[in-house]
Amino acid sequence: MSQKNGHALESVTLTAMLRRWTSSLLLIAVAAAGALSAMILQNLTIRQENALCNTIENTTISCTVTNAKGTDSGNLQMLSAFVEMLEGKRRLRECYLDDYVKNVRAKAKMSLEKPEGATLSRILSIDSDPALSQAEGVYVQFFEDWEEGVLRGQEQVCLISSDLVTDGEYITVAADMGESARLRIIGTVTNGPSNEIYCPYFMSWSEGVSVAFLTDSCSFDIRNNQKLEESKSYIYEWFVRPDLSNQMDGLTFGVLIHDETYQKNIEEIQANLSMLHLLLPVLIIVCGGIGFFASFLATRGRTKEFAVMRCLGMKQCKIFGLVMGELSILAFTGAFFGIAGGILLEGEIQTSALLHAALMTGIFLLGSAVAALRITSINVMNLMKVED
Repeated sequence: MSQKNGHALESVTLTAMLRRWTSSLLLIAVAAAGALSAMILQNLTIRQENALCNTIENTTISCTVTNAKGTDSGNLQMLSAFVEMLEGKRRLRECYLDDYVKNVRAKAKMSLEKPEGATLSRILSIDSDPALSQAEGVYVQFFEDWEEGVLRGQEQVCLISSDLVTDGEYITVAADMGESARLRIIGTVTNGPSNEIYCPYFMSWSEGVSVAFLTDSCSFDIRNNQKLEESKSYIYEWFVRPDLSNQMDGLTFGVLIHDETYQKNIEEIQANLSMLHLLLPVLIIVCGGIGFFASFLATRGRTKEFAVMRCLGMKQCKIFGLVMGELSILAFTGAFFGIAGGILLEGEIQTSALLHAALMTGIFLLGSAVAALRITSINVMNLMKVED
């Protein structure tokens, strides 16, 4: 008997939806719009969050060492001890910044007595000297078994410009102040500066002996952008913020941190995320409200039908369940089309987007339930008085 009643109720539900096909299509469209909007909103949020992570992880924030006033960065005459500190070579003296900086680039240039007219440049990497840029057509070639990393060591090796003539694998260099060394040639520089010899920045003239010298230029990158403010505070414990009011004492140097574009991008993305996060509760309220009004308009014309059901002995909860069954079918149908549309638009399925679509469908049904409860809770005598 109960099975027959179930089939009868299903028949009544389907008949009601088909008879009011305009209202049914409206409810399906509203539910689909809610699910689709939720998916699009969540996918936009995911994109912005990914953009934020990519910006933080992949943006290089470079820093340039200048004089204290910030007016010169190419002729610093800065003690090499500052570069040692940036490289983490002065940890025993509690002077180090390598936890906060990376890719230190430094160059120290000096004239040589031998070879005559040649210049020796101490560099930490190829990009320590802009004159070696590939964009300028310069080609740096390391010989077999040698690579750029050797420039961060202390070995007595060198790269030479292609115009320098040598007798073999080694070249003897002598400085104005009497230091001399026999350097092994490990590569050549083509189309670069002439009469130039490049050696490791920390190379010692005598094995095992470290001598302080003056650095012409220095720059580096922030190691971890997530700790940008912390990194700044530590950097400015050893350097100063460049300012024309600073005194030039030969021991104080400034650092320009080029983070303006990075900060602007971060602020824009965070503003977008804030707006998207505000849109979610707005969408929930709108979806619930539309669900209520659409369902109310679709069911209010059936009050006399409900009155007849009540007179035939059907309980109010049964009528409410019947109406909610209809609305649920329409809502889930709309959600299906909304999700399908979202997948077609986005080309992929995000679990969180599906959850948001389900949330909007639930909110829509909640609004529909309130409308159905309002319609079906009218007193049976009042229902009987309703005119067609």
